[in-house]
Amino acid sequence: MVIRGIVARQRNIELFLLAGSVGFVLLGWMALEEAAFTLPPETDGIVLQFVITALAGHLALRWCCPDAPAQLYAIVMMLAAIGLIFVTRLSPDLGVNQANWISLGTVLLVASAIAGRRYELLRQYKYTAAVLALILLIVTGLMGTTQGGARLWLTVGGLTFQSTEIIKAALIVFLAGYLAQEASVLSMPKVRFGGRTYSSLPYLLPLAGVLGALLLALGMLRDLGTVAILLLLAMAATYVATGLFRYIGVGMALLGVTGLAGYQLFWHAQTRIDIWLNPQSDPTGLGYQTLQSTYAIQAGGVTGEGLGMGHSDLIPAAQTDYIFTAIAEELGLIGALSVVLLFGLLVMVGMRIALMAHDAFGRMLATSTALLFGIQALIIIGGNLRVIPTTGITLPFVSFGGSSLVINMMLVGLMLAIAQRGRSHAQDAQD
Repeated sequence: MVIRGIVARQRNIELFLLAGSVGFVLLGWMALEEAAFTLPPETDGIVLQFVITALAGHLALRWCCPDAPAQLYAIVMMLAAIGLIFVTRLSPDLGVNQANWISLGTVLLVASAIAGRRYELLRQYKYTAAVLALILLIVTGLMGTTQGGARLWLTVGGLTFQSTEIIKAALIVFLAGYLAQEASVLSMPKVRFGGRTYSSLPYLLPLAGVLGALLLALGMLRDLGTVAILLLLAMAATYVATGLFRYIGVGMALLGVTGLAGYQLFWHAQTRIDIWLNPQSDPTGLGYQTLQSTYAIQAGGVTGEGLGMGHSDLIPAAQTDYIFTAIAEELGLIGALSVVLLFGLLVMVGMRIALMAHDAFGRMLATSTALLFGIQALIIIGGNLRVIPTTGITLPFVSFGGSSLVINMMLVGLMLAIAQRGRSHAQDAQD
């Protein structure tokens, strides 16, 4: 495996592509210095730490996943590089933390790629994953910390994490296992058994039950952003597995109903929607964040104001909720579209890995993960552009936040393992 990794064509391409993320960090740092941007002394080692992390992850993948597609790790590290520079620019005190999270996430990415060689074992625990997700939600509801109107955070041993990130991963395991087993039945309106014809609707009961329980618990935590993600993910994954458009219609109807219920029941949901519709109603208060984001995007134009030259740091929570706005202001339309393109490529590579998988569970696991990344990106970018109300979720690999970054990188490692298994299985079949 070591010799194979040294000469692996995909890893050689990956090394070439990694030059983009390393180059962006170096040029971004130089741009901040040219902009007379004041950085804390402890941030001096950030660039070197990122370069070492990226190369160390690449070398590890040469050993454990020599044949996995080169683009996946390169895209993730490019997004992480953009996030590192902009988190440091928007909130310099958080730059070191972000670099540390990237390093930890990369270590866990490799660990997940190694452990993921036997990813099919997860299929046996699809319902266990769903139950654990529900238990975690209940614990969060009882013991969690409330921020921005939603109770999302748990503190264990002095470490605070966002429990909904783990819940998303658990739902992916459940969806992949369930759809791999039941997709053929769900794609047929009628099922024949023992000379009789039965409706396929009862086979939807496990999905409806798990999803309903999770959505109810999330509703109690007032986390409508995650509710939207889980509904869209379940809807999209079911559509991909069955090819039936009716699941899209059902999902959109459920999303509309839950959105309306959330607006009626939760004050913070009402506030977000009202401010989204009319931020001028309170320009110096609740509407300030939305208006400043709009002004920043307009100021960016096509080429941007220049890294370190904008005013996105005046937007509250810019390093989390509005980091795409900062990118659009300082790198302009070109930079913003580049980020969108990177997420589009990430989803495409994920779908390609799904096609490479040698079993149905692996295909649905890779598909659901790719869809999760794409859905999250669409929701937060849409919120920054005022296409939809803001939801308070993070832009994968870019926004500040250890929970999101670590869990997403572990999912990437799992996708790499699926790709490697698929390639190895295809080669064995040829031999």
